[in-house]
Amino acid sequence: MKDYAREENGGLVVMASCSDERFPPENMLDGKDNTFWVTTGMFPQEFVLRLESCIRVSKITTLSLNVRKLAVEKCDQDKPDQFEKVFEVELANRGDRLQTEVHQVNIRAKYLKFILLQGHGEFATVNRVSVVGGDDDGGGYDEPGGGYGSMQRQPSMGYGGGGGSAATGFAADPGNAAAGGGGGFEDEF
Repeated sequence: MKDYAREENGGLVVMASCSDERFPPENMLDGKDNTFWVTTGMFPQEFVLRLESCIRVSKITTLSLNVRKLAVEKCDQDKPDQFEKVFEVELANRGDRLQTEVHQVNIRAKYLKFILLQGHGEFATVNRVSVVGGDDDGGGYDEPGGGYGSMQRQPSMGYGGGGGSAATGFAADPGNAAAGGGGGFEDEF
């Protein structure tokens, strides 16, 4: 299925609460596990992802490091000024291993706001974001189990290991990205 968060599919980060020129928000959308957006040491931090158009979203996946509590909100309007909560989740501390969160959702959205409410350390990264769904015909889902806003969570999994410092979980060389990581995320598709 098509990943609407990818840059080549029209995904765009239109707002980020912090930015480091070495680890810009666009890194989350490049399709690579070893590049990332990094927080600047305080929480909460957030970013808003604009999708190419308003679509039905069936799955939201994140690959991150040191995120303790994550919330996702949606907006289906042309202006991203009114958001509704989709889910909030607490992630297990995986040390220097990447965290993968997969959420089956049933929503309609043009914008998604990701809020990192708390971290397991001073800094956190988001390495990848994936938004899977289909073109919206303006109608709602008629699937069993509910209309817009229903959600099913798959357990968080840690991948990789090594490569990062024990204090921050980040590799000294930005080219090595966060904590060795690798693997797993591609298997989600």
